[in-house]
Amino acid sequence: MTQKDHVSLTSSFSWDSIGVAVRVWKILSLKTRPWKDSDSPQIVALIMAVLEKEFPQDQGAYPAEDLKDLAKSYGGADDLFLVAEDGNLVVGTCGVKADGSKTAILRRFFVSSSHRGQGVGKGLLQEALSFCRKKGFREVVIRTSTAMEQAIRLCRSVGFEQDGDWSLGGVTLVRYRLKLS
Repeated sequence: MTQKDHVSLTSSFSWDSIGVAVRVWKILSLKTRPWKDSDSPQIVALIMAVLEKEFPQDQGAYPAEDLKDLAKSYGGADDLFLVAEDGNLVVGTCGVKADGSKTAILRRFFVSSSHRGQGVGKGLLQEALSFCRKKGFREVVIRTSTAMEQAIRLCRSVGFEQDGDWSLGGVTLVRYRLKLS
């Protein structure tokens, strides 16, 4: 190889291409699936850690009763609880609960701060919405705190529209609704 060839090769090298390759590898190592009973400790730990570290003011608005028995809380025929995992580590969650025959509620939509910006939330949301469509729901609702800006942005990006807000213990909660076609 001549010096000219070496210069040509190095000039086409880009750290951006390595960054893209790393992101693709990372995305391929992540998967979304229904939860298993053995996931429960990681699910609870992830949700509580995110609430305690990032949204301590919101904890009163999110009672943890459903987390004590996920099978009971999300075990209905029209319910689902998803996890996103990186290897054997649960890095994201999203629950779907039927609220009547036409409406589903998204609950416990959390992604570990170390895995945000990598498509984890988007993958969970897409999987949850696909499930809702298969089950014949006509609309999907999510209730969240205004502090959870990333979740709100993601939901708005797929068509959710705000249709209500209220205060609960000093926390402003909002409701977003998506009409399914």
